[in-house]
Amino acid sequence: MTDADLDPRLAEALAQLDESTVEGISDLAANDPELLEELLADVGYLPTSNAESDSEEIAENLSPPQRRLSEALTDMGSPRTTDEIIELLQNDHPDVIEEYQSAKHRPWLSTKLNELVDKGAFGRFRDGRTVRYVPSISEAVRHWALHNNRFVEDLERSDARTIADDTGMPTSAIRNAIEEMTNGDEQL
Repeated sequence: MTDADLDPRLAEALAQLDESTVEGISDLAANDPELLEELLADVGYLPTSNAESDSEEIAENLSPPQRRLSEALTDMGSPRTTDEIIELLQNDHPDVIEEYQSAKHRPWLSTKLNELVDKGAFGRFRDGRTVRYVPSISEAVRHWALHNNRFVEDLERSDARTIADDTGMPTSAIRNAIEEMTNGDEQL
């Protein structure tokens, strides 16, 4: 990329940096653009997304089995393991089992739950060696904080990467959840 290709403001900003910093930024942009975007969002150079439009976009991107499973588990109550979710589906949502016979099998259900987590439609956290699922990223972040002796109100956007590494949830969804939870506390 040449200086002629750059936005004049970006070119001016890059001109103020030393060569190794510019090289590092270029390398990050080429090798891990998601991390660069995350870093720029963390320091306030990129706008954060709207949680409402994010949830609409997530819902649109779900496959029929994912959507059906998400709807059935929206009010599942306490965090549950995959086996507990199978039992819940069999007892409280036999229509899901009837529609998707594979839902009573742990590998299929684990795959669908993990896909929901990857898309930001569901949350998960570790409780010791056990993985538990919850119907929202915010709820998973709250449980993560509890299991890591942290107060939710003390979480910062910069904690999103640590939580993502620990839970496998999308960093941007975690960042939005933290922002939503901490801004909600300020408005009280």
